[in-house]
Amino acid sequence: MRDWAYCFWWQDSSLAASDRRAVAWHTVAMTSNDQTLIPQTMQPKWNADGLLPAIAQDARTGEVLMMAWMNEEALRLTLSENRTVYWSRSRKSLWRKGETSGNVQELVDVRLDCDGDTLLLKVHQVGEGACHTGRRHCFFYEPKDKQWVFGASACD
Repeated sequence: MRDWAYCFWWQDSSLAASDRRAVAWHTVAMTSNDQTLIPQTMQPKWNADGLLPAIAQDARTGEVLMMAWMNEEALRLTLSENRTVYWSRSRKSLWRKGETSGNVQELVDVRLDCDGDTLLLKVHQVGEGACHTGRRHCFFYEPKDKQWVFGASACD
C-alpha cells in the first residue's frame, strides 16, 4: 500500500514535493499501523490568509479554553516570549493575550497537529479566564431545540 499511495500522489504534479509527501504519508497513516512511516518533521500549513487556528488548552486540567488565530509572527513571538500572542482578524494586528485584561496565557507546550493545519497551545491561564467575556473558557453555547443557547454549565 505504501508504494502505491506514494507513487499515486508523486505523479500529481499540481502538488509541491513536500505536499505530495504529506498527502502520501496521510494516506498511508490512515490505512496502516506502521509508526515508522510517520514523517519526522512537519511544517505549519498556513491558510490562504496566512493564518492557523490555535486551540488554547489548560495544561493542568486539559480543559479547552479558547480558539484564536496565529500568523507566523504570532507563533514566533509566542515561542520566544513563552506567552500567547495571537492575530486579530478584526483589528488586523497582533495581540498579546491579557495585555489589557491581565488574563495572560503562559505557554507550557505547543504542538502542531498531524495535518500541520492546527496548533494546540498548552497554557497556564493567569487571571479570571480566557474568554473576553470574563468566563473561564469561550465555549458556553450549546444546541437546544435547533438553537444555540447559553448553557447551564456556562459559569464553570
